[in-house]
Amino acid sequence: MDRSPRRGARALLSAALLFAALATVARAAGAAPRPRATAPTSWEVTIALRLTPTNGEPVSVRLALPPSDATQQLGEVTVTARGLKAEVVRDGDEPHVLLRGTLKGPRRVAVTYGIAHRRTLEAMPVVDPIEAPPPPLLPFLTPSPLFQSRSILVREFLETQVSPLLDAPGPHDLLRSIQQVTRDRLVWAKDGKSLTLDVIRSGRGKRIGIERAFTTFLRCARIPARFVEGIDLESKTRRKRAFWSEVWAQNRWWPISASSGWVGRPPRGWVALTRDGQRVLRTDGSATVTYSVEAVPRGDAA
Repeated sequence: MDRSPRRGARALLSAALLFAALATVARAAGAAPRPRATAPTSWEVTIALRLTPTNGEPVSVRLALPPSDATQQLGEVTVTARGLKAEVVRDGDEPHVLLRGTLKGPRRVAVTYGIAHRRTLEAMPVVDPIEAPPPPLLPFLTPSPLFQSRSILVREFLETQVSPLLDAPGPHDLLRSIQQVTRDRLVWAKDGKSLTLDVIRSGRGKRIGIERAFTTFLRCARIPARFVEGIDLESKTRRKRAFWSEVWAQNRWWPISASSGWVGRPPRGWVALTRDGQRVLRTDGSATVTYSVEAVPRGDAA
């Protein structure tokens, strides 16, 4: 019998598509989930940056701001950057602060913004694999340097770890099955790996690495998925970094996390900054940049 990874992966995807079709039929008579959300809360967030030059060349620093959407609204942005030109770009899906200039010594910069955050409470529906995706969804199924969804390692993981779960008696949800196996087989470790294939090889990963692997597994299973980096406004850590994934279903993106274990309902205070590998902080030029985040609640948003 031919048990090559390619043949096994095709069998897995075929089974997944069949299961998704059956699940869709079984739930067709059910009511669609009604959107629910908590009352919005208001926060003041301050990003403190320290820029240290390595020579006298010009430097450019780009800091991501939270994009406004149904769950979060970016408020007023102020920048204190003595000796540097600061530009706030709010348009589009990637709002940011751009700092430019020549550093003659270490420089401190403060970026402060308001954010009104609303936590959604919807129940995630069944998420089906897509056999013929429309063009706008292709980037979220296509392999990339961070999400190598055509890798043999990725296909072998799905074939050996997820397929047996789908073959077991009883109803199964492909999305939740992949999430469960990712949590069971890829263990969080402080010294774990951060790149997808390294996490799969070692079975150990940081949260960023586990979430990248989860996004990659979903794409291999023909579920449109994208990786999200944000901040946890309630975290006590210096940079408050948080990571999760989003999947496409019923004409919208739904949040889910394998590294933290929740489905459809992010923890209170989690705010998205960038998606699909875009860095929160990017530097061009010869300078070292470090940052910390402080978030202060301001009560209910108006």
